[in-house]
Formats: sequence, structure tokens, C-alpha cells
Amino acid sequence: MNPDLYDELIKLDAATRLQVAQDLLDSVASEAFSPPVPDEQRAQLRERLAHRRAHPEDETVSLADIKAKLGL
Repeated sequence: MNPDLYDELIKLDAATRLQVAQDLLDSVASEAFSPPVPDEQRAQLRERLAHRRAHPEDETVSLADIKAKLGL
């Protein structure tokens, strides 16, 4: 961090610093962040997709079915 910027921020009253902090956190949270998918997992996902496309007649289980089975 730029030391001059920090010095200016620290001079602000507590309420304003808190608002700046919240605004910064909100700006970080609003950015699309997705961790990189490891190559091994990416390969597995591709295999699953290829299988699904090759065998569309195979029975699938929906998320709603899984939640119902788990009592969620």
C-alpha cells in the first residue's frame, strides 16, 4: 500500500474509516472470484461431460432429489 494513502486514511475519523473498510470489502466481494480448477479435476469433469453426452439415456439424479433424500 502506498504509505501516503495510508497516512491520509488513518487521519479520517473512525466512522469514515469503517465505511471505507466496508466499501473496500464490498468491492472485493463483488468481483467475480473463482479459484483455479486443478488439471486433474478439469480432466475428470471433461470425462464426465463426455460420458453424459455419449449416454444421454442414463438416469440422472437432480439436486432436489439429493436434498430430499438427505432431508434438507
